[in-house]
Amino acid sequence: MQKTFLFFMACCCLWMNHLSAQSKGILPLTGIRFVHEGIWSKSIVVRMNGQPLFGNRIPLNQQLELNLMLPTGFTVNKTKMAFVGAEVQVVSAKGDVLWKEENQLMAKAATGFSQKDLKLLILKFSVAEGLVQPNSKCSIRFRIYDLKGKNQLRLEYPVTIAYPREKVYTSGSSQQLNAPAGTLVSLSDMKAKKITVSVDTMISTNPNMAYVKIDLTGIDGSSIFDMFQGKESFTVYDSAFNEVKIKDILLKKVGGTLEGNAVNCLLMIPFKLKTDRAMRYFVRYRWDSGDKSRAFDIIVTK
Repeated sequence: MQKTFLFFMACCCLWMNHLSAQSKGILPLTGIRFVHEGIWSKSIVVRMNGQPLFGNRIPLNQQLELNLMLPTGFTVNKTKMAFVGAEVQVVSAKGDVLWKEENQLMAKAATGFSQKDLKLLILKFSVAEGLVQPNSKCSIRFRIYDLKGKNQLRLEYPVTIAYPREKVYTSGSSQQLNAPAGTLVSLSDMKAKKITVSVDTMISTNPNMAYVKIDLTGIDGSSIFDMFQGKESFTVYDSAFNEVKIKDILLKKVGGTLEGNAVNCLLMIPFKLKTDRAMRYFVRYRWDSGDKSRAFDIIVTK
């Protein structure tokens, strides 16, 4: 009986450790980096004037919103009220805290949030003129935490300040494509039918490298010509979100019909040496249309 009880307790401990385990990643379109420690959200969107941003350039003196839909992981009391805190910071490229709000949700710290209140949690932020210069980089950091427990969600939104009167693009519609585990795909004012992802270590261009193979098919809202005229980039990050310098170029093949909108895009992205097995990497590929009005963003964790 005692052995059975000890086995049960050991299983419970392993299960609790799994639930509280830290999970890291990057969100497509915004590039928000997250560290999920018990609190998560169904979707995380940055909005300007009610419309989703799909990039990293933001204007000065403009109130923006971080929207978290159906956040979970908070301790609730007997009346099913959750007690939520939210710290917001503006941090310079050197890591200096330029502005800080200890708890933006202090007004409800005593009364808490009902389940209805938490259908959409809205945090507001802006970068004041003089705090950061135009075309300079900084980060907006958020920490959403449980006032009655230890769970938290940390987010970092790396941004570049737009020039005065520069147009900052927002999305009219977006698609979050169903993707394999470890892959996130979002398209702004575009659609796609399917994505497959694998790792290829047999590329003759550089036989020492491992490549992430991404096959995005049925892209609607673009053309072959458009795909080649757009701007693309790929970035590789290590598990601490430090950028890894990759000297090799990505390989790309685009197919479809010249006059139609159905486009297929095959990408081969170098991300590590074949012999490297020690670390997890985040591979990000982004494509923007020539007029900057449309984009798609793919994050692969390998």
